[in-house]
Parts: sequence; structure tokens; C-alpha cells
Amino acid sequence: MRAAVLNAYKEPLSVEDVKIAEPKSGEVKIKVRATGLCHSDVNVFEGKTPVPPPVIAGHEISGIVEETGPGVTRVKPGDRVISAFIHPCGKCGNCIEGKENLCETFSQVRLKGVMPDGTSRITKEGKEIRTFLGGGFAEYAIVGENALTKVPDELDLEKVAVLGCAGLTGYGAITSSNIEPGDTVAVIGVGGVGLSTIQLLRASGAGRIIAVGTKKWKLDRAMELGATDTINSKETDPVKAIRDMTGGGPKVVIEAGGNEETIHMALDMVKIGGRVVLIGLPPASSMIPLRIASVVRGGIQIVGNYGGRPRVDMPKLIELVREGRYDPSRLVTGRFRLEEINEAVKLLESGEAIRSLIIP
Repeated sequence: MRAAVLNAYKEPLSVEDVKIAEPKSGEVKIKVRATGLCHSDVNVFEGKTPVPPPVIAGHEISGIVEETGPGVTRVKPGDRVISAFIHPCGKCGNCIEGKENLCETFSQVRLKGVMPDGTSRITKEGKEIRTFLGGGFAEYAIVGENALTKVPDELDLEKVAVLGCAGLTGYGAITSSNIEPGDTVAVIGVGGVGLSTIQLLRASGAGRIIAVGTKKWKLDRAMELGATDTINSKETDPVKAIRDMTGGGPKVVIEAGGNEETIHMALDMVKIGGRVVLIGLPPASSMIPLRIASVVRGGIQIVGNYGGRPRVDMPKLIELVREGRYDPSRLVTGRFRLEEINEAVKLLESGEAIRSLIIP
């Protein structure tokens, strides 16, 4: 099969012919229909998320089940499916306790680019090629069955591909925010995850939703998708502006930018006694200093959230799409063939894309 392979950090991807093995126990082979391109993939390409190359990235995958391994019961060949970026084992302590987004087994292999048994299903000339969270930038992908959710026939597989990360991450942000109807919430970052979060905040009954970003066209999209106010942080001091607008700060700030500046921004603008939910992923080695006294005196809660639960929350997301309360297609700003993936990467790096779909 053809796949877009990263052979060295900070180099262009190379579309190559590689070999994919049969799925093993509990695994599913998918014929990929579309895969969304996310900043987490770019972090891999740049070595900021240090999955050892050669590696195939791509974790917002939709497609058709081609083949199932022994013991698979959740899907069958021919099923239309979406894969989450989290691949829960279903057996570890966290999975059993209902926290499968924090699967202990998956966390041990996530940055190694291998399956839970420590090996890859992709090779070239006898050498293993790793995959990052599924390896969807290819014609086929193999993932664990617990990552998959069936997609109703009436929904376009391309339309729902970005649910696998942007949608599921936004859903996790809402569930960890303790938001009540009418609450004021700020969302920092208006990429795919931030815009998903804004849509889901509106669907959950949040009151004032303030979007913070640096690109006017993305902030305009945020207004279209449910934000009530926007702040361009390149044009004004966002902390002062939001504190003035809200009389002391929002009850919840959801940080989707994933860098030191936006995390400090979130902590500075949240209301006393409020909650900061961190969902943006900085480089794996990032260390961010905090003004601890301000956090303590303000009674600020800092919550990290790594997405929703694939088997529990993804069906709910799909139902929101069916009801018209969440539209993942509004995040898609371009479609690219596999051979055009480097062009899509450049657009994302320059801030001129939200989500591009890579079509094998």
C-alpha cells in the first residue's frame, strides 16, 4: 500500500510503497477514506513529539473495515467506522474504572509508535515502520477495535473524520469543565479543537462564550459556530479585555493553544475560584513555570484533560452530528491527495488551515 512516511524529523514526508500485515487479536484493518491533519501530527514531523522515525502519522481516521483479527466483536468487515486518537485496551485499571481516555496500556506505547505487543504492523524491505495513533496517512491502517465507532449510513465518512481528535478532545474538555447552563467560558485557540469546543459549549447550554485567537478569519468562524464574543490577542491585551468584559473573569477557561503564552493567559484571566482546563498539547519536553501564589490565593483549579472516552463518548458525538447540533465539516478547510500532504502541512504550520483532509 501507499503511505506518507516521515523518514527524518523536519524533512518532507515521502509517499512510499509499504507492506501492511494482517491484524492480530483484537485488531482491525481499515481501508482509509479520509484522515484529518492535526497539529499533533506536525509535532511528530518536527520531533517535538518524539516518535522515532520512520513513522506514519494521522489519527483522525474514517474508513471501511477491511479485515478483523481474532476475537474482534465490535465491528465486522464492511462496517463504516471512525477511529479515535485514543486506543483503549479495555482491561487496565483506568479502563475498568471508566477512564479509558487514560488507558495505562496505551500510554506505554503511544510515543513508541507500536501496537500494545511492542511491534508494528507496517514494514518496508523487512524494516519496521512505526505509526502514530493509527497511522492514517496511508491507504490502510490497523487499530485496536476499542478505538472504533460505527458510523450511520446517512453520515458522510469524510464529514466525520475529524471527530477522531478535534471532536473527541472538545467533548472531553466539556465533561471536565463542570460547566452549568449560562456559565461564561473563554476558549483560547480557535483551531480544530478550539472550534469544536465552542460548538459543544453551545450545545451544552453555556452562556457567554468568548473565543481568543490571532487570526481574524478563524475568529469569524468561531462566531459562526457559537461564540458570543471574540478577542484578537494580537490587537489587544486579552486578559484585561476579558476581565473587563466579564467583571472579573470567566468561570472556566479552556486552553486549546498548547503553549506557554496561552497557558499563562488562561491562568491570568480566569475568575477567582474558577477552573482552567488544559487540552492543548505542547511539545513533550515543555516545562511551564507557574505563579503558584496566585493559583493558591485564587483557589484556581487546573485540570488536564486528554480527550473523551472512545466507546462511551464517540457515539454521543455522532448523535450530536445527526441532530445538527455539531457540524465537524465546518472545521475542514481543504482536501488533499496523499501525494499533496506536504502542501497541507505547510498550510497548517502557517495558520492558514484549520483541518485538512488527506484522501488516499
